[in-house]
Amino acid sequence: MPLSRFKSMYKTIIFDWDGTLHNTKKLYGKAFRVAYDYLVKEGYAPEKYYSDEETSVYLGMTPPDMWQAFMPNLPEDVKKTAAAMIGQNMDKIVADGGAILFPGTIETLEYLKDKGYTLIILSNCRNAYMDNHRDYFKLDRFFSEYYTAEAYNYIPKEEIVVSIMKKYPGEYMIVGDRSKDICAGLAHNIYTVACDFGFGSQEELSGASTHIKELLELKNIL
Repeated sequence: MPLSRFKSMYKTIIFDWDGTLHNTKKLYGKAFRVAYDYLVKEGYAPEKYYSDEETSVYLGMTPPDMWQAFMPNLPEDVKKTAAAMIGQNMDKIVADGGAILFPGTIETLEYLKDKGYTLIILSNCRNAYMDNHRDYFKLDRFFSEYYTAEAYNYIPKEEIVVSIMKKYPGEYMIVGDRSKDICAGLAHNIYTVACDFGFGSQEELSGASTHIKELLELKNIL
């Protein structure tokens, strides 16, 4: 159905962060390689260079899921050390001005805020990571609240959405770039917008209600 006919239905728009609003690829790739060099030095991994493209497949995952997918047999204490290194280096890159939003992000958020939509962030990231971006990009001018996976002990997004639905008015829309965003929408019969410019494959986004090639296309939907 042409969603533009039903704009008045929607009250709360739930955004993913990395791969949807924030272009994390280069930032994450740099931090990943620092941690991987540590694993090589300590004898846990063979020498290899991981490109930004190769590491981007892990974006949008929770840290536990990322390590389970990347090196499931790595000792837990080593996983925690390497994960902390990635987090610390990403935080430093943000502090040094290395964070980049996708084109059209600010214009789109300004438009939606002016239209009266309630905007929420739902991300599989750490609390400190979100707080750093929140401060750096002055996100409070747009978003009413930030839901991070760490704050909910890394439970699936579809379970965190329940908390959002209890607090904020519906109808809802979810905008994201990975299967976890689409699954969260499908679990609650929420209209989902897949960001084809993000880090998810077309296969994992196939269940989305609609697709966009750039964020500014949301202005045609809402």
